[in-house]
Amino acid sequence: MFKRPLLLCFCLVCFQQLLAQEPILLKGLIFKKGTSQRLSKVTIENKQSKIKSESDEFGNFTITVNLADTLHFYRYGLQDAYMVISKKQNLIIYMSESLILKEVVVKEKTKQQEQKEILDDFRGKGVFYNGKPPLLAYIFTPLTALNELIGKDANNARRFGNYISRENAESEVDRHFNDAVIKKAIPIKDENLVEFKYLYRPKPGDVIYRNGYDDMKYVKDCFQKYKKRKN
Repeated sequence: MFKRPLLLCFCLVCFQQLLAQEPILLKGLIFKKGTSQRLSKVTIENKQSKIKSESDEFGNFTITVNLADTLHFYRYGLQDAYMVISKKQNLIIYMSESLILKEVVVKEKTKQQEQKEILDDFRGKGVFYNGKPPLLAYIFTPLTALNELIGKDANNARRFGNYISRENAESEVDRHFNDAVIKKAIPIKDENLVEFKYLYRPKPGDVIYRNGYDDMKYVKDCFQKYKKRKN
């Protein structure tokens, strides 16, 4: 008695599933979000079937899908968009511009470059000898020599020149006497390193003619003194 209605329902369900799996040719239009600009050369990919299409110069596209398929929209310079197909309909897709960071190359200035820029600035103010004019300058360019002797800018240049000399001298010491050089030469503990550097840091004049071998020997000799001092 109930077999015929059940069979009919079963046939209807199967028929609906067959319809659901029947390929659909979808049409659509792609716009730039917030504008009426149509987007061309956007790739449309069916994630399930891997079928691809591309929008034309007017933003139109067509692609074959099944219900529940997912479409992936992408183009360089635009944020990707996705659409799950739930029914047969024409699609309107809006795509936003992607945030593209321009490559910025940051070049750190060396200490010598910074010093040169400051000295060039003084020269632009008429200070050519860093506030220390040579004797011949008083003979051939007396006004320039006088300005460099008593001028405000000349005084600042003189002070900066003295600072550069001290700074460069200490930098040269750092090149010969630093953590890497010390640890390579001797088995010193980290907690003693600061004290060792403070006690045995060489003077600028002591490192002028040193090479790598001299640096290692100096550190080893100082370490012997340091151990006796600690004992």
